[in-house]
Amino acid sequence: MLKNILWATLICISALISGGMFQTETASANNSDNPEKYTFLFFVQGLNNTDLDGSGLPNIKRLQSQGISYQQMSKTLPAREQDALTGVLGLRDNQLLLTRALEDNNIDCLLIDGTGTISPALASENRLEIITEKNDQRAVDKFVDQITEHQFAVIYLDDTSTPDKSNNSSHFHRWSLADNQVGRVLNQLIKSDRLSDSTIIITGGGDSPPLIIYNSKIDQPESFYHCRQQDIAPTICKIYGIIPPAEMPGHILYESLPQTSGKLLTNNLKHRINDLQRESQQYYQQISLLDEEQQLVKEQKEEVKKERESIHRIISDKDNTIQRMSMQIKILKFLGVLVIILLLAGYIFQYRWLRKKFLIFP
Repeated sequence: MLKNILWATLICISALISGGMFQTETASANNSDNPEKYTFLFFVQGLNNTDLDGSGLPNIKRLQSQGISYQQMSKTLPAREQDALTGVLGLRDNQLLLTRALEDNNIDCLLIDGTGTISPALASENRLEIITEKNDQRAVDKFVDQITEHQFAVIYLDDTSTPDKSNNSSHFHRWSLADNQVGRVLNQLIKSDRLSDSTIIITGGGDSPPLIIYNSKIDQPESFYHCRQQDIAPTICKIYGIIPPAEMPGHILYESLPQTSGKLLTNNLKHRINDLQRESQQYYQQISLLDEEQQLVKEQKEEVKKERESIHRIISDKDNTIQRMSMQIKILKFLGVLVIILLLAGYIFQYRWLRKKFLIFP
């Protein structure tokens, strides 16, 4: 009897353990399929790095002071000015490489267009949901109610502030309205307890745009010197553990990612060094090509110079020939006139001599 009770107890314990393990494995599988990560990319048309100097823009500056920022960023060069945002998203042959890569990995994407300039057809073709308004505030109004329904959201802002004459204009900032929309999204993330799972990226379409990357898991704020705007798309792919497509330009900004361990930090630094070395090699190749082209241009200049000197010599020879022929013509003219004069003189002399001798002329 006691033996049967012991066997029953062991069977129950093993069943409980296996059930717990099954639930743990299921939970981890679900977590891996749905990492519960949110990324919000703010693109402020016309925003420059210098706009962050001085007073104003408290929300953007708070993210800058607590995250990763870059002092210089090379801007993506769009074919048209309205393509500034789509250039950041990796537009190639009417395809947004970033959103397509995310959607292919079950990451829901949403575009909040407060400018009213993004084509709905472009969004639909790239499986990108879109909220479009011609006013930043109305667009963000529609977004905050569904802020956690999409894991990746792009917020495109362009409304500028105008100084209020009734208030002290010293507190005025051109991008205060855009900063307010950033603050609204932050407050909604705090209320929904999602800020700790979120990465917030801020950049712009000015001549020298900023780049700010905020994540609560970043241990120490850092300011790096330089990056390129096209590095944003592969970095976002890395945030979700996605390998960037081969045709996507740019490199992953490993230094902007949260470092959970020293080993991960070392590996990320190695990857970043390799990327920079490849980039340097590309630059050296371009410099080498430019040097070859410059040498070719010098050789062509020398050839042009020689041809020019040859043409000058030919022209000079022709000028000398023309001058010599002109002198010969003048001499011939003079001799001709002289001959005519001599003939006239001889005729007159002969006429008078005959007249005197024969008196046949009156």
